[in-house]
Amino acid sequence: MKIGFVFDDHMHRIGGIQVYIRGLYHYFESLGHEVVIFAGGSQFDNAKLAERIIPLGVSLPTYGSGSNTSLPICLESNRRLRELLEAENCDILHIQTLHSPTMGGRILANSKACHISTFHNRVDEPWKLQALRMVKYILPDFFRHVHGRIAGSQAAKETAQAIFGKQDEYTVIASGINLERFEDAANLPRLHQYDDDKITLFTLGRLEQRKGVEYLLRAYALLQKDYPNQLRLVIAGDGPLREELQTLAKQLNLSNVEWLGYVTDLALPHLMASADIFCAPAIGQESFGYVIVEAMALGLPVVAAANAGYAGVLVNHPGNLAVPPRDPRAMAGAIASFIASPAARKKIGQANRQQAKNYSWQVIGDQIMEFYKKTLAQTVQ
Repeated sequence: MKIGFVFDDHMHRIGGIQVYIRGLYHYFESLGHEVVIFAGGSQFDNAKLAERIIPLGVSLPTYGSGSNTSLPICLESNRRLRELLEAENCDILHIQTLHSPTMGGRILANSKACHISTFHNRVDEPWKLQALRMVKYILPDFFRHVHGRIAGSQAAKETAQAIFGKQDEYTVIASGINLERFEDAANLPRLHQYDDDKITLFTLGRLEQRKGVEYLLRAYALLQKDYPNQLRLVIAGDGPLREELQTLAKQLNLSNVEWLGYVTDLALPHLMASADIFCAPAIGQESFGYVIVEAMALGLPVVAAANAGYAGVLVNHPGNLAVPPRDPRAMAGAIASFIASPAARKKIGQANRQQAKNYSWQVIGDQIMEFYKKTLAQTVQ
């Protein structure tokens, strides 16, 4: 089978959808399938990436779903797109939705392949949902050429049906992780700088408003009063709010806070595995929760804000704790319950490691391949 992924963003940026595409790309390739990615980012050197990418437009930076993204401007003619698609001759085109009319929509309109859509986004604001409904009505043809629909989570499914209508059926299939690298890290000794008597809290994410690090800092301030000099907060990630958040930390007189900035994929698993509790304070716009599943694979108990995406993951993994978003006191209380019980941390961590196996690319990839085959068989009938 030949599979083409269609992605309006580019593959040089770190993001959840890029992780999703790469994970499936390499898993399907390992099974002997031919795989290609149609994406934006023609201004970048795609030869440096490990995947075969056909760039179809310059990517313009923009902002969407509470995070940075990009929009491709594809100037290829429809005739040229049809020639390219015929030459590639994919059995499946797997488009990442929401897709734009500037590239993704045009590819579907000119393709004769079987089209699979995965809807990844969670939109919480009513006005944004209404705006997306208007786009659907203004440009209906760009959203019609789909034969099978996947939602990356129940939270994403709810958003998809709010935009496109409940008449469309979605199969919920979670995203996967590279389980082996996290399992290997979980078996390593702690990094020496964290091998002491302090309880290490760890959070990971871009330092932007929707990730809610402000509320974790305020929760940490409350915890410091009860556990003076007994805790450490490690913050991995960078972003536009870093300076503002560091100023807040000083105002709150926080101690033992480490700002790691960007952490490479190679270094991240061992860093996380050296922590005691994983904290995920994102306030909204989360459709899944890669960081939660990664923390589970490392054997960490999780305290997370109960946005729709995180809550949808944790409901299947009891013992981990979800608290109301933007509530530092509730988050501090949940973290304190783990601080007070090393036995609970160990028990939940062991359960998390076992349950994280359900998110390996082998498990997720096989589910998606089965969906491909089923949809393809129905399409050719």
